[in-house]
Amino acid sequence: MKKLLSMMIALICIFTAANFAFAEGTAWHCDACGETRTTEWCPICGSQRPKAEASTWTCPACGKEIPAEYNFCPDDRAEKQTSNGAWPVRTLNGAGTALKEAQSSSTRRQAYYGPNQDYPGAGAYKPYKVTSAAAILREGDYVLVDMDYKTVGRRILYFKASLLTNSSVESVSLKAYPAVTTGDVQPYFGPGYFYDEVEKNTENPRTGVICTEKVTVGAGTAINVFFEADGWVFAEFGCSLGTIRAWLPVGMVR
Repeated sequence: MKKLLSMMIALICIFTAANFAFAEGTAWHCDACGETRTTEWCPICGSQRPKAEASTWTCPACGKEIPAEYNFCPDDRAEKQTSNGAWPVRTLNGAGTALKEAQSSSTRRQAYYGPNQDYPGAGAYKPYKVTSAAAILREGDYVLVDMDYKTVGRRILYFKASLLTNSSVESVSLKAYPAVTTGDVQPYFGPGYFYDEVEKNTENPRTGVICTEKVTVGAGTAINVFFEADGWVFAEFGCSLGTIRAWLPVGMVR
């Protein structure tokens, strides 16, 4: 009986300690202040707790999620790759925004593949169909917006600042870091396969039928990388659409 009681007390102590640790959070070092914190955000400088290392990595060849302890993909032997360190790594902390409503609900707001109208158009969007949006950064008169759209899904695109309800975000002048693709790669609208693939719509002049084809960046293509986020690089490159900015897996560039 005494042994059973001791075991019960020990279990209660372990459970209580675990709950307390969860409530307080594990300790981390704030590089900005030099202090140890247990909260998600530093109460002095506002720095966020560093993210834990990912438990998986994305195979650059087949796109499958591979356990972090594996150095090669078990299906195609593609090697685990990380950033080459030449470009900065950013966290995409966005400020809430929306596309301004127009007098007519059918009025669309034009998006671009870059921070001015010299870049190709990336579609026109009805404000009421945007289910969520966050302004990431601002370059001149254009803001990079991470949005979810009812009919196409999630995309990160540039909109003119005047079309947004909130464009008060970090203003930047992005630095380009020359790089090259290591194989044929499909660009995406954001840093992850849950974003849309970049595609090209063409109309048959005889039938008027719209055809959709995937945009591919060939191996050995010279690109300019601006930064890395979540294992993907935000880069500028030439393709069948023209010169655009989109996202490529970091393992496919060097």
